[in-house]
Amino acid sequence: MLRRVLIGLLLVAVAGIACWWLLGRPGDGGGETVTPVPGPAAAMPGIPADAFEMTVESVHDGDTLRARVATPNAVVVDLESTRVRLLGIDTPEISPELECWGEEATAKLSALAPPGSTIWVAPDVDVHDRYGRTLLYLWTADGRFINGELVAQGDARVEVYSPNRGQEGLLRSLEAAAMAAPAGRWAACG
Repeated sequence: MLRRVLIGLLLVAVAGIACWWLLGRPGDGGGETVTPVPGPAAAMPGIPADAFEMTVESVHDGDTLRARVATPNAVVVDLESTRVRLLGIDTPEISPELECWGEEATAKLSALAPPGSTIWVAPDVDVHDRYGRTLLYLWTADGRFINGELVAQGDARVEVYSPNRGQEGLLRSLEAAAMAAPAGRWAACG
């Protein structure tokens, strides 16, 4: 009997640690506690004051595109084509293997940020990933938060790497609502 009680307590402790690890830990965001935004109708952030303009050149897949700045700045220091990875999200791949909802996610990003369009972008803490991509949050010229819209419509799932956690609470709230609906990939791919 004592053995069963101890096993039960161990399982509860493991589940608690897993929730703490998966849902966020205080202090991972530079001393801040990340608080999820309540409800599926969470307000999307507007274009921040430190955002800058880029022109979309091409869309690679649902979470990566190429864009160019008109004026060098501290984030993008030259006028060459820049490979941009959307922060806080991950979409199904289109190559080397086509994953469920890969084409749809790519089409959605292409609709929100078509080649030739102007987007507003802003970094979080780390500006580049290990693949040399520039990590950014994106907004359409009319102020729509692209990263959030992809998650809200079920085209992307949340994938956050510390220390880039600035929009984590919002994105997790949007993902929970999309999964509950289910919307996009959550309806089609299970």
